[in-house]
Amino acid sequence: MITAGPLSTADLAATVRASIHGDVVTPDEPGFAAAAFGSTGVAPELVVVAAGAADVARVAALAGRSGRRVLAQIAGRPTEVRAARTVLVVTRLLARVRLDSAARTATICIGASWRQVLDAAEPFGLTALSAAADTYGSGRPRAAGFAFAADRIRSFDVVTATGDHRRVGRDDPDFYSLRQGRTAPGLVVGLTLDLVPQPSLTVAELTFAAGDAASVLAGWQRWAVRLPRTVVTGIAVGAGGDTLVVRVGQVGRTDRWAAVLASLTAAIGVAPVRATGGPATTAQVARGGATADRLALAA
Repeated sequence: MITAGPLSTADLAATVRASIHGDVVTPDEPGFAAAAFGSTGVAPELVVVAAGAADVARVAALAGRSGRRVLAQIAGRPTEVRAARTVLVVTRLLARVRLDSAARTATICIGASWRQVLDAAEPFGLTALSAAADTYGSGRPRAAGFAFAADRIRSFDVVTATGDHRRVGRDDPDFYSLRQGRTAPGLVVGLTLDLVPQPSLTVAELTFAAGDAASVLAGWQRWAVRLPRTVVTGIAVGAGGDTLVVRVGQVGRTDRWAAVLASLTAAIGVAPVRATGGPATTAQVARGGATADRLALAA
């Protein structure tokens, strides 16, 4: 009887190349370091730049049959490879968002950023409730890999270890495990969530001289702990390193906005060298670098 030996890295790479539309990079190729950029820990056995969810499914099936692990890398986020014989799947080409404005839903692929979701929803007067982003991290698929308010999720798109594509809806026993970031039946490659009407949002950015840093920090801390739930704030060093920037956002009623800013300047005790602000959308806040996640949650 003739039996096949273990599949070598070269054989696996050739098999994967013949099965997908994306790229495959092996450690002996010059572009391997660039392809694996952003990953830490153990060097992956292969890097696959997936062209779509179908590529992810084929890689999962081939890797599973050959005894390899599969780890998805989210674009722009570090990924730790914790074990040898791991196939790293780069998802930057899966940066797609499909919007249904009539149904008020967004279907988000694994490579998409939260800013893409907000940008897609903005022209329709919609937005998405969001929370602080997490990562897939350990190699187990985690719903928290997307930044979102979990109770707005309608379904998950999952690729199983056998390469099957599953739509896991609210009536599926695995839905709540996925939503809570527990061990899942495969790799989450997308999800569909409900959108909400764009809230009334007002923002301001106050820039203070570095020489006033002590007064600004002390006053801002005293002021921030007394804020209502509809007002959020943050503080950071300015881009040039010689200023402090306080950002404030309020969701909902605007009749108290002037009083909010007046109470801030009174608490700090010094005047800003520059102040900007006005009505905004959550997408505009995200593009401007403010904390869009927290502002959306306040709605």
